[in-house]
Amino acid sequence: MTLAALVKEYKSSIKSRDTEEKLDLVLYRPLGFIIAKISHILGLTPTMLSIAGVISGLGAAWFYLDVNNTSSLVVASLLFILSGIFDSSDGQLARISGQSTRLGMILDGICDSLVMILVYIAASLPFIQHYGWPFIFFTLGALFLHSSQSSLLDFYHREYLYFGYGKTENDAYWNPTIKEARTGISQSSRPIETLFRKLHFNWVREQQILTTRDNEARFSMRKILLGPDEQKKDQLKQTYRKHNLALLTFWRLLGPNFHIIMMIIFIFLHRFDLYLLLVDYIALNLVIIVAGKIQKRQDDKMLRILGLKAV
Repeated sequence: MTLAALVKEYKSSIKSRDTEEKLDLVLYRPLGFIIAKISHILGLTPTMLSIAGVISGLGAAWFYLDVNNTSSLVVASLLFILSGIFDSSDGQLARISGQSTRLGMILDGICDSLVMILVYIAASLPFIQHYGWPFIFFTLGALFLHSSQSSLLDFYHREYLYFGYGKTENDAYWNPTIKEARTGISQSSRPIETLFRKLHFNWVREQQILTTRDNEARFSMRKILLGPDEQKKDQLKQTYRKHNLALLTFWRLLGPNFHIIMMIIFIFLHRFDLYLLLVDYIALNLVIIVAGKIQKRQDDKMLRILGLKAV
């Protein structure tokens, strides 16, 4: 394979540069691509890489238990980052090998959540011993908020790929409504698929509660993308990108990169309790409120331009 072909394949393994953070482009995606290429040669599947990410996360949680040993914290943090690299590589392998499916995306999200739960538990244990059992509920509340924040970023990333780039194939990037997610559960043919879809249902419900975007407007835009008028499709995609690209910067604060960086910093400072309070409970909820209001105004402008909402 030539260098040009390799570069082209690498670019095809990335969803879009608009939805990638700088840290993703300089660390997670390049290393993830290397792992994905090797895995493709070895005949590994995206699911195997997702499981490898969970194992790395389990190792990170184990070493984070040794909170007073700096060496253990360094190893734990490296394993935590490695888990993120595997999280990137499973999706890249799916796109390289043509194995990308909605169920695979659901499994990927479940594995990501499991890693975060493991690390949260490990980092919170010293404070449970210090503050007593009420701190358990404080941690569970932060985990719930973390999940909600991550689900909202995932929602707007998928919206951007679907409406901004027209990635409508197999509805892989379509954000289902609560009704559609519930229907998916009833249509599952295997017990494991039913379990995954039930877990994903809670994720969808969080998204639908938090987003300011109206489903009626989403269905109207979807109708254009799936219709025959190429000119209207291009207008929709260009208009969507114009009114949503800048906002992705704010929504990315809710994502794993910011969470992981702040978690590692506060763990090294031996103040994970302050991380839960200052980041999960206060800062990122303020981001949701402010960015949500801006998003609503931008959506109204966009829909008026597209003729989907009365002026």
